[in-house]
Amino acid sequence: MRKYLTFDKFRLFASILIIAIHTYPLFTINENLDFVFTHVFCRIAVPFFLMITGYFVIEKATRNKDFLINYTIKTLKLYLFCIILYLPINIYAKTFETSNIISVLKDIFINGTFYHLWYFPALILGLWILYFLLKKLKGKKVIVILSILYIIGIFGDSLGNLSLNIAYIKDIYIVIFSIFDYTRNGIFYVPIFLYLGYLFRKTKFNISRSKNVILIIIFILLMIVEGIIYNKFDLQIHDSMYFMLPIVMVLIFNLILQNSNENNKSLRNISTIIYITHPLFIIFVRGVGKILNLENIIVDNNLIHYILVVLTTVIFSICFEKLSCRVRLKYEQKFNKK
Repeated sequence: MRKYLTFDKFRLFASILIIAIHTYPLFTINENLDFVFTHVFCRIAVPFFLMITGYFVIEKATRNKDFLINYTIKTLKLYLFCIILYLPINIYAKTFETSNIISVLKDIFINGTFYHLWYFPALILGLWILYFLLKKLKGKKVIVILSILYIIGIFGDSLGNLSLNIAYIKDIYIVIFSIFDYTRNGIFYVPIFLYLGYLFRKTKFNISRSKNVILIIIFILLMIVEGIIYNKFDLQIHDSMYFMLPIVMVLIFNLILQNSNENNKSLRNISTIIYITHPLFIIFVRGVGKILNLENIIVDNNLIHYILVVLTTVIFSICFEKLSCRVRLKYEQKFNKK
C-alpha cells in the first residue's frame, strides 16, 4: 500500500501559499519582491492540488465512469456548501444586486460565487474534458491538445490586452473572454495539470534527488524571469499561467513522490478546510482591526495581516478537524453498538 505523508504535508504548505495569493504578504516591504513571491512562486499551489487529483482520480475514472460520476457529485456537494457558506457575505456586499441572470450563472458554473471558489467548477469541467480525451484519443494526441489549450490560455491571459492585428486571433480572444473572465479555468488551465498527475501513475521519472532539486531551482528561477518580463511589459491579465509552470510542477511532484512514506488524512482535511475558509478569516482579521482601531498594524501591514490570517485559519481548521473526528468516532461507536 502506497503512503503519502509528504503529499499531505505539501498540501498544507500549498494551502498556506494560497492565503498569500489573496493577502500579498510582502507588498508593504517591497512590491517587486511581493510580485515574485505571490504572483509567481505561490502559483505552484493550485497546480499541485490538481496534480494530486489527477494522480488519485483519473486512472480510476477511466476504468470506471461511475467513479468519476460519484467524485463529481461529491465535489458538487462541497461546492454547494461553499456557495451557501459565502452567500451571506455576497448578500452583504450586494454582489448580485447589479448582476443579471447570465452573470449569476457564469459565477455559479464558471467563475465561482466567491473569488476562490472558481476551483470547483473548473475542476469538474477539467476532469470531464480529460476523461473524454483519454477515452477517445491516444496519449500523445492528448498531451498535444492539452498543451495547445494551455498555450492558448497563456496567450489569452498574457497577451490579451495587446492590440492583436490577426483577425482570427482577435475572434478567438473575443469568444474566450465573452464566456470566461480568465483563461484560468476548466478548459485551458486545469486539464494539463490533472493529466500530469495522471502520468505519474503511468510513468516513473528516474531523476536523482539532488538533480531533481537543482532542476527545480533552475526552472523556478526561469519562471520568475518569465513573470518579471510579463509584469514589466504589462502583458498579464491574470498571473496564474506560465510556460515554465508545468515543468516546475513535474519536478516538484516527482521529488515529493520520491520522499512519500506514510499518509495523514487529518492533514488532508485540514488543508481543504484552510482553502475553503481562509477568506472568512481575511474578513475576520480586517474586522478585528477596524473594531480595535488597529488597522494600521494588523491590516495595512500586509505581512502581519498575512501571519494573523494564517494563524487564525490554521487554528480553526485544526480545531474543526479534531471536533469532526470526535463526532465521527462517537457516531461510529453508536452505530456499532446497534
